[in-house]
Amino acid sequence: MGESVIIIFLIIHIILCILVYLLMRISLLKTPRQFMPIVCLVPLWGLLALLFLEIRTRGRQDIYEEVGIEKLKINDAIHRSILMEEDPIEDRVVPLEEALLINDPLTRRELMMEVMYANPDDYVKQLKEARTNDDTEVVHYAVTALAELQKEYDLQFQELDWELENDPDNDDITDRYLKLLDQYLESGIAEGNERILKLRSYSGMLEKKLKNHPDRLPLWREKAVTDLRIGEYDEARQEIEHIMREWDRNEAGYLLMIQYYSAVQSRRGIEQILETITRKNIYLTPEGRSQIRFWQEEGRNSI
Repeated sequence: MGESVIIIFLIIHIILCILVYLLMRISLLKTPRQFMPIVCLVPLWGLLALLFLEIRTRGRQDIYEEVGIEKLKINDAIHRSILMEEDPIEDRVVPLEEALLINDPLTRRELMMEVMYANPDDYVKQLKEARTNDDTEVVHYAVTALAELQKEYDLQFQELDWELENDPDNDDITDRYLKLLDQYLESGIAEGNERILKLRSYSGMLEKKLKNHPDRLPLWREKAVTDLRIGEYDEARQEIEHIMREWDRNEAGYLLMIQYYSAVQSRRGIEQILETITRKNIYLTPEGRSQIRFWQEEGRNSI
């Protein structure tokens, strides 16, 4: 009788051990598998110890989940940094500006190095601000990045100058030169006399383009805007008047003439153009209407 009880007990123990092992395999039990030998070799007490450990493990589940989430956050940040390796400073313009304001040399230097080795022509403004930083190493990085960027542009201009010299009537080369000048001017890297010289070059290239394409309004408009920017007011006025004659029903010439009168500080001239627009019933785009409202309000405020 005693032997039968022992055999039945062993059979039940084996069945429970197999069940525990299967539950561990499918992760329904949180207790590590390393605890399995104790369950198998210590009948009853091993199972009781497993039960006690399982209750403690599940009791701390919330704590483990919180730690797990933090770990995932760290891993996710690392993963994102790996994915963004091709463009490490994308969406980091604001952090770069902030880094230049706080007393954190390591952060400033790290961001400056990223700018240098990424796409510095998108961050010219920030690089210029960095030149006045109190961290000499950051200043060095900024000056170096701007110098390298200027050097790249100079090489491109030299190459296009050589191409134009050998083929001055090539429309494709002219277009590429205009595109490069526009990109250079928009980047903000050019300052002082250098900027004025490049604006004059831009105006000259537009004039050359207009000789072959005198019927293109965008070219005339760009030429007039450029001449206004460099202070060539007489030439700009002639171009704007040409636009108003050739494209009488288009808002472009009238809006440009308002800019001209604003540059030469003629309030009477602005009022005359506003009256002309109303009298001729010139169609205005939303942007055009916004400009007209601005000058009308300016006129009322000046009374």
